[in-house]
Amino acid sequence: MKLKKHFSYKSKYQIWRLLISDTNKLVIELRDVDKKEVFFSCYNLAKGKKVFDLLQIEEKYWIGIETLYKDMIFFHKYAKPDMPGHKQIIGFDIASKSVKWTDSSNSFLFAYNDKIYCCRQNFESRNFSALNYRSGILEESLGDDSDKINQLRLESNKLTGENNYLFTEQWQPELSEPAINKAITKIISSLDIVGNVEYTAFGNLLFFSFHSKILNGNLMNRFFAYNLSKQEIVLDDILNVSTNSLIPDSFFVFKNFLLVLKEKNSIIVYQLE
Repeated sequence: MKLKKHFSYKSKYQIWRLLISDTNKLVIELRDVDKKEVFFSCYNLAKGKKVFDLLQIEEKYWIGIETLYKDMIFFHKYAKPDMPGHKQIIGFDIASKSVKWTDSSNSFLFAYNDKIYCCRQNFESRNFSALNYRSGILEESLGDDSDKINQLRLESNKLTGENNYLFTEQWQPELSEPAINKAITKIISSLDIVGNVEYTAFGNLLFFSFHSKILNGNLMNRFFAYNLSKQEIVLDDILNVSTNSLIPDSFFVFKNFLLVLKEKNSIIVYQLE
């Protein structure tokens, strides 16, 4: 197994969230918290090609992503600024880079079987329905049948594609394999580590990151890729030169891609071959 740099992305805005569709579209949510603006960029992960960059739609800040489904992004607005409640559904087509439909009466629940399941909050009850994911046209009214909605949600959750992801876990020497313990210990033994070492393995490659104290008392966040078969370092990179807080979840694997977040505003994508 080899590690090959595929492409990189850097912005002047802070990367807030990363999502990947089942068609390998990487969507990056970026925010300028001072000016209260949100932007969205998209890359074809397999090709390493930009689809769009720094997209904004009508609402400039109080908007977020519910999910990606078959090359569609489903946005929501907030019921009130600074409050978690969601309202409206905005169906955005990645290919045409345009809003295809908007539903102002319902709130998103989940996507399943080419439908967007949603609900309308009444005074004392909720009314459920299913909309066509491409057009937003009503396909099914489910009334207040929460049992059916819960069953459909369970079926949807089984198809989320979580098997395509490898997320990090905390290194615990007493629970890890000897080869992993040996590799990590070899790197960190002379460093003043703060917090946890986070790692995951893909084939013969071990990926891990940690924070260590530097001269000014701040922390440096470093990332390593290590070939377990050859017992050698493949990649040594500094993700944050100097930070005063721990930054978890700085990398993950999707299918045969390694995505590494660097300095809060850039992503490096590696291909695992």
